[in-house]
Amino acid sequence: MTSRSALVELSLANSRELLRSGKTIFGMLFVFVFFLVVVWVLHLSFHNNRDAPVVGIVGDGAKSQQLLVALQAAEIDARFIQSSGASANVTVTVSLNGDSAHLDLGSPTPAWLAVSAAIHEVGIPTSAITATGIDGSPATPDFLRANLASILVMGLLAIAFMGTSVPLVALRERGTLRLFGTTPVRRLTFIVAQSPIRFALGAAEAAIILGIAAVAGYVESFVAVRLAVTLLLGLLMLFAFAYLLASRSRNADAIAQVAGFLPVIVIFTSGTVYPTSVLPGFLQDAITVIPTTWFMQAASADLAGTEPFTSVYLLWALMAATAVGVALLAARLFRWDRDES
Repeated sequence: MTSRSALVELSLANSRELLRSGKTIFGMLFVFVFFLVVVWVLHLSFHNNRDAPVVGIVGDGAKSQQLLVALQAAEIDARFIQSSGASANVTVTVSLNGDSAHLDLGSPTPAWLAVSAAIHEVGIPTSAITATGIDGSPATPDFLRANLASILVMGLLAIAFMGTSVPLVALRERGTLRLFGTTPVRRLTFIVAQSPIRFALGAAEAAIILGIAAVAGYVESFVAVRLAVTLLLGLLMLFAFAYLLASRSRNADAIAQVAGFLPVIVIFTSGTVYPTSVLPGFLQDAITVIPTTWFMQAASADLAGTEPFTSVYLLWALMAATAVGVALLAARLFRWDRDES
């Protein structure tokens, strides 16, 4: 049996075994589906129970005229005004500046996301649209958009750890891996063979997030390509850590507890639920060295239009280098038997 055929046979066998395990599949996908539904419901509750906007457009250029038509087509009350600043008769003032737009919101905050969607229709990227409240502070962002990257990373964490680390450690506990140790199969071949089916599940979750982002107008042409690269590198990095965690672990229950705690860390470091800007400086610096933060920062740059703490391309390099280094370390440390020295 060649190395190639061993990899193929092991991959197919592992895929069949995983698909037969309804409990494992449920555990892997539950986190993703649960948080997606929760964020979607909160998004609707935050933005759908607001008064319809009355829009004032500053200026009367060609793009302003297009915006007026788009707003009226969406059945939004809109008109041209002379100066910026929301008033009693206008609750959203739109100022267009080339390929960007700014919204001044009145109080109470109206349903301004529909206005943002109309602005996107006239050719202004969603990431170039900003909004401020009546006190000048940034408006509550699109809740769904702000959390898409966190939802995806938590879903991929569940696949990588709950769906990969835990089953591998369980095989070691049952002595199944000891049998593989008596065959010519190399450790790295066995580790890589666990990836295809799980990678496919991760790609499916990424496709769902990309689909939501595309339909909502959150991503543009090249940005979508950049986002796809980010998701690929992030998924490879998470799998590498999952294999490292499972390389010598002997207690599947303990690994399951670790896997259950990881989403808490992700939420804490995402900056969407608990703003990291309120943390002490040393904690903000510490968060930037967490690999999941690199992933979320790079993904959020394209999904939410945020500014990462460093270049997306440098974040790619960090994720790629970490994925390769951790994967090689996992293969070196991997043990077939729980008592193997």
